[in-house]
Amino acid sequence: MALETNRFEQIEAAARGGDDEILAFAAAQEGGAAGLLDEIFANMAAAFRPERARGQQADFQYEVSTPDGPLEYFVRVTGDACETGRGRVDSPKLTTRVALPTFLRLVSGRLNGMQAFLRGKVKMSGNTLFASKFEYWFERPS
Repeated sequence: MALETNRFEQIEAAARGGDDEILAFAAAQEGGAAGLLDEIFANMAAAFRPERARGQQADFQYEVSTPDGPLEYFVRVTGDACETGRGRVDSPKLTTRVALPTFLRLVSGRLNGMQAFLRGKVKMSGNTLFASKFEYWFERPS
Protein backbone atom coordinates (compact mmCIF):
# COMPACT_ATOMS: atom_id res chain seq x y z
CA MET A 1 0.00 0.00 0.00
CA ALA A 2 1.36 3.40 -0.94
CA LEU A 3 2.08 6.01 1.67
CA GLU A 4 -1.06 8.06 2.02
CA THR A 5 -0.76 11.62 0.77
CA ASN A 6 -1.71 12.96 4.19
CA ARG A 7 1.05 10.89 5.83
CA PHE A 8 3.59 12.02 3.27
CA GLU A 9 2.57 15.62 3.95
CA GLN A 10 3.19 15.08 7.68
CA ILE A 11 6.69 13.75 6.96
CA GLU A 12 7.38 16.53 4.46
CA ALA A 13 6.22 19.17 6.98
CA ALA A 14 8.50 17.70 9.64
CA ALA A 15 11.40 17.72 7.16
CA ARG A 16 11.07 21.52 6.91
CA GLY A 17 12.21 21.87 10.52
CA GLY A 18 15.64 21.86 12.05
CA ASP A 19 17.38 18.66 13.05
CA ASP A 20 16.04 18.77 16.62
CA GLU A 21 12.47 19.20 15.41
CA ILE A 22 12.85 16.34 12.94
CA LEU A 23 14.26 14.07 15.64
CA ALA A 24 11.39 15.01 17.98
CA PHE A 25 8.89 14.19 15.21
CA ALA A 26 10.56 10.81 14.64
CA ALA A 27 10.62 10.02 18.37
CA ALA A 28 6.88 10.75 18.62
CA GLN A 29 6.01 8.20 15.92
CA GLU A 30 4.82 4.71 16.76
CA GLY A 31 8.04 2.74 17.21
CA GLY A 32 10.11 5.94 17.29
CA ALA A 33 12.70 6.57 14.58
CA ALA A 34 12.84 2.86 13.74
CA GLY A 35 9.07 2.74 13.26
CA LEU A 36 9.15 5.78 10.99
CA LEU A 37 11.97 4.33 8.89
CA ASP A 38 10.21 0.96 8.72
CA GLU A 39 7.13 2.76 7.38
CA ILE A 40 9.08 4.73 4.79
CA PHE A 41 11.04 1.74 3.48
CA ALA A 42 7.94 -0.48 3.46
CA ASN A 43 6.22 2.06 1.22
CA MET A 44 9.08 2.36 -1.26
CA ALA A 45 7.89 -0.71 -3.16
CA ALA A 46 4.59 1.06 -3.87
CA ALA A 47 6.48 4.13 -5.09
CA PHE A 48 8.66 2.02 -7.40
CA ARG A 49 8.09 2.60 -11.12
CA PRO A 50 9.23 -0.58 -12.91
CA GLU A 51 8.91 0.99 -16.35
CA ARG A 52 11.73 3.35 -15.36
CA ALA A 53 14.04 0.54 -14.20
CA ARG A 54 13.63 -1.92 -17.08
CA GLY A 55 16.44 -4.42 -17.21
CA GLN A 56 18.14 -3.05 -14.10
CA GLN A 57 19.25 -5.12 -11.14
CA ALA A 58 20.79 -3.57 -8.06
CA ASP A 59 20.91 -3.85 -4.31
CA PHE A 60 21.17 -0.65 -2.30
CA GLN A 61 22.22 -0.45 1.32
CA TYR A 62 21.20 2.37 3.66
CA GLU A 63 22.81 3.08 7.01
CA VAL A 64 20.70 5.70 8.78
CA SER A 65 22.07 7.17 11.99
CA THR A 66 19.43 7.80 14.64
CA PRO A 67 19.55 8.85 18.30
CA ASP A 68 19.12 5.14 19.16
CA GLY A 69 22.06 4.08 16.98
CA PRO A 70 22.47 3.23 13.30
CA LEU A 71 19.70 1.35 11.50
CA GLU A 72 20.32 -0.63 8.32
CA TYR A 73 17.89 -1.07 5.46
CA PHE A 74 18.14 -2.45 1.95
CA VAL A 75 16.35 -1.84 -1.32
CA ARG A 76 16.57 -4.59 -3.95
CA VAL A 77 15.53 -3.76 -7.51
CA THR A 78 15.17 -6.59 -10.00
CA GLY A 79 13.81 -5.06 -13.19
CA ASP A 80 10.09 -5.04 -12.54
CA ALA A 81 10.13 -5.64 -8.78
CA CYS A 82 11.29 -3.85 -5.67
CA GLU A 83 11.86 -5.39 -2.26
CA THR A 84 12.81 -3.50 0.87
CA GLY A 85 13.55 -4.44 4.43
CA ARG A 86 15.65 -4.04 7.51
CA GLY A 87 19.10 -5.55 7.43
CA ARG A 88 22.07 -5.91 5.14
CA VAL A 89 22.59 -7.28 1.65
CA ASP A 90 25.72 -8.85 0.24
CA SER A 91 27.66 -6.74 -2.25
CA PRO A 92 25.33 -3.73 -2.66
CA LYS A 93 25.85 -1.59 -5.76
CA LEU A 94 25.67 1.46 -3.54
CA THR A 95 25.84 2.05 0.20
CA THR A 96 24.47 5.32 1.53
CA ARG A 97 25.25 6.60 5.03
CA VAL A 98 23.04 9.42 6.23
CA ALA A 99 21.64 10.97 9.41
CA LEU A 100 17.90 10.64 9.99
CA PRO A 101 17.11 14.36 9.52
CA THR A 102 18.93 14.43 6.18
CA PHE A 103 17.26 11.19 5.09
CA LEU A 104 13.79 12.62 5.76
CA ARG A 105 14.68 15.76 3.81
CA LEU A 106 15.85 13.62 0.89
CA VAL A 107 12.81 11.33 0.71
CA SER A 108 10.41 14.26 1.08
CA GLY A 109 12.09 16.22 -1.71
CA ARG A 110 13.17 19.02 0.65
CA LEU A 111 16.84 18.35 -0.17
CA ASN A 112 18.49 17.44 -3.46
CA GLY A 113 20.58 14.28 -3.24
CA MET A 114 23.50 15.65 -5.25
CA GLN A 115 23.65 18.80 -3.10
CA ALA A 116 23.55 16.69 0.06
CA PHE A 117 26.40 14.54 -1.24
CA LEU A 118 28.52 17.53 -2.25
CA ARG A 119 27.96 19.16 1.15
CA GLY A 120 29.06 15.98 2.93
CA LYS A 121 25.59 15.32 4.39
CA VAL A 122 25.45 11.97 2.58
CA LYS A 123 28.32 9.52 2.33
CA MET A 124 28.26 6.97 -0.48
CA SER A 125 30.43 4.04 -1.39
CA GLY A 126 30.19 1.78 -4.40
CA ASN A 127 28.88 2.79 -7.81
CA THR A 128 27.71 6.34 -7.13
CA LEU A 129 26.25 6.62 -10.65
CA PHE A 130 23.39 4.44 -9.41
CA ALA A 131 22.30 7.16 -6.97
CA SER A 132 20.70 9.27 -9.70
CA LYS A 133 19.19 6.20 -11.37
CA PHE A 134 17.74 5.05 -8.07
CA GLU A 135 16.04 8.38 -7.46
CA TYR A 136 14.46 8.25 -10.94
CA TRP A 137 13.05 4.76 -10.34
CA PHE A 138 10.75 6.01 -7.55
CA GLU A 139 7.93 8.52 -7.47
CA ARG A 140 7.14 10.79 -4.55
CA PRO A 141 3.53 11.48 -3.68
CA SER A 142 2.36 14.86 -4.96
